[in-house]
Amino acid sequence: MPVKLLGGIFIRVTHLEQSISFYSALGLRLRGIEEWDPGRGATFFPSPEHDGWPLMTLIESDEVQVLEHPAFSLNATDVKEMHKQLGLKGFKVTELEEWISPWNHHYMFDVYDPDGHPITLIEVTPLIEQTLAEEHFE
Repeated sequence: MPVKLLGGIFIRVTHLEQSISFYSALGLRLRGIEEWDPGRGATFFPSPEHDGWPLMTLIESDEVQVLEHPAFSLNATDVKEMHKQLGLKGFKVTELEEWISPWNHHYMFDVYDPDGHPITLIEVTPLIEQTLAEEHFE
């Protein structure tokens, strides 16, 4: 009974339209806005070729709890250019980081949504063929 995939991420935001603009600027695709009881929600998918999952839902709320660190990352391509463009659009971004693990070459940075939620954007290029750690322990 293993987990198959991440089903969804739910983020409370105070201004739905501002947040929709922000997450759209990241390249996520808006499915639509729904009227809920109470409030409203907006659901995004990472690409047009989705099968319904994973999804990211913004939940309009009077109050939000902002974490000090990113709760998730979004894999992206051309992260160096995204960093530049998001900064030019006035979004708060951290410094671009580059690091290499034994398996991957990474470029990453954090960007903050209108409520201050930090989100890591990361580009990962494999250096070697990946194997699962449990294969090494059998």
